[in-house]
Amino acid sequence: MSEERNGCPSDQEYVFGKSYSCPVCGTDFKNPTVKSSKARMIGSDQDLRPIYETVNTIKYDVVLCPHCGYTALERYFKTVTQVQKSLIQEKVCSAYKPREEKDTFSYEDAFVRYKMALLCSITKQAYDSEKAYVCLKAGWLLRGWRESLAESGQNTVIEKLAAQEDEFLKNALEGFQQANIKEEYPICGMDENTVDYLIAALSARFEDYEMALKLASNVIASRVASNRVKDRARDLKDDIMAKQKGRTDI
Repeated sequence: MSEERNGCPSDQEYVFGKSYSCPVCGTDFKNPTVKSSKARMIGSDQDLRPIYETVNTIKYDVVLCPHCGYTALERYFKTVTQVQKSLIQEKVCSAYKPREEKDTFSYEDAFVRYKMALLCSITKQAYDSEKAYVCLKAGWLLRGWRESLAESGQNTVIEKLAAQEDEFLKNALEGFQQANIKEEYPICGMDENTVDYLIAALSARFEDYEMALKLASNVIASRVASNRVKDRARDLKDDIMAKQKGRTDI
């Protein structure tokens, strides 16, 4: 998709090789990781996608063992049960062909890694929240990729990325809705009000305004929600109300 094929040289000064030991095959390796001192967040989208000033850290949130192919988001990489290990070895490692290791990733590189992380999470029968979180971050990655091509004139590519972003975010929404019912908090490091807000934001994206308004109102009324998430919920509610008013004024 007309992107740097050999990683992303402009990311070089922001990443380093962090050491890992694969819990599936036992191999030691290094995975490119953003230096915490270089990741300066300057904002976020309505669905909580973080925006950084220098490097898109989302490209580096996935850890992939170059020897066996086991892949997961960094927060889940080390947590593998014996049953999950067997499933991954049988269904992923047996078909995996080692790839050339890179010091930095292009968006295309990173997207391949997210798809591997989703495959592994499905294969090991991970919680709905883990699969949803992979889909959420993959959607965020695709948005960043699409934005990076905004001035390129590659409209067909951008449209394809937008469609893929929608697909992943819809899967994320469904997964978080299931996790909200079946799993205990915290979920993916988020408390209940943050997840409720996230579901509301994703619901609004796909025009399920009834669900979005209900959850946003619950967050606003919560006695334990942080002021930050309450403010986000209020902004989301105002945005939805404005959109609905705009439709009735037409």
